[in-house]
Amino acid sequence: MESLLRWGIENSATEADSEAPQPPPRDISKLDPGIIDAILGKPDSVKMKEALGVALDESVPEDARLIALDDFEMLIESIDNANDITSMKMWEPLIGLLSSPSDAIRMNTLWILGTAIQNNPKAQTAFLSHAPLSKVLYLLQPNLVDHTAQTRSKAVYCLSASLRHNRAAVEGLEALQGWQVLKGGLTDPDPTVRRKVAFLLNALLLPDNSDDQVLTTTTHDLTRDALQKHGITSVLVAGLADPHDADDDLEEKSARALLSYLEIEGRLETEDSSKLLSKLKELQGKPFWGLAKEERDSLQRFVSGSA
Repeated sequence: MESLLRWGIENSATEADSEAPQPPPRDISKLDPGIIDAILGKPDSVKMKEALGVALDESVPEDARLIALDDFEMLIESIDNANDITSMKMWEPLIGLLSSPSDAIRMNTLWILGTAIQNNPKAQTAFLSHAPLSKVLYLLQPNLVDHTAQTRSKAVYCLSASLRHNRAAVEGLEALQGWQVLKGGLTDPDPTVRRKVAFLLNALLLPDNSDDQVLTTTTHDLTRDALQKHGITSVLVAGLADPHDADDDLEEKSARALLSYLEIEGRLETEDSSKLLSKLKELQGKPFWGLAKEERDSLQRFVSGSA
């Protein structure tokens, strides 16, 4: 009886509620957009537009412009937001900031560009369609423009994101004298820049094992030929055979770049082979250059074959 009474009360309340007049839905189109933004937050596209607007405004204090660029960089860490740079027509103004008189603005812009296009073929293609690499390469040269080692380091970061898995971009380096710039980067005054350039060269020398679009993504053969043509292998060898400073990280990256070069049928000059063989004999029987024993043996064999 008690259960039956409870069932009756619950159902009679439901029926009463359903018969009660309901208030009409509120027209949210009349709400203040500022209130909606405060509740839900602005869309990322709006945040990107506002941040770039501040960064481009030269009347704004530099500190505020740098904060805006930092905010923009965090937003485009999302691949969707990075791809929206194209539809929002932001590539040209961003690339234009590479010519800013402020070194800090240039550095943060390189960071943004590199982040937006790394591992993102769609954004990479859109970025490269604006022919930006001459400006990036210019910022990698310490003697041509007043900028810090941090900016040169970010230039390598942006260049790496532009070149990796993109055969057409690597092909374009020759006309831009890009290989000469990279060769100079191996002797940059800053060790971080030297390490990043050696790492980039090794990455470009690695064969692309993917089955899709190999003809458009492979760069190892172009890089191998360019390293030989422009004497870049000689700089790598010199850094290993007769290093000016003790830098284990740089030596490992340089050794791996040389090993990758030799593994794809790269050839060393006779003088370079002799230098490297002498150094290898000196180091024989102990670990060196961060290489595993199999890698050391392979390097020894390849260098002996090039002599």
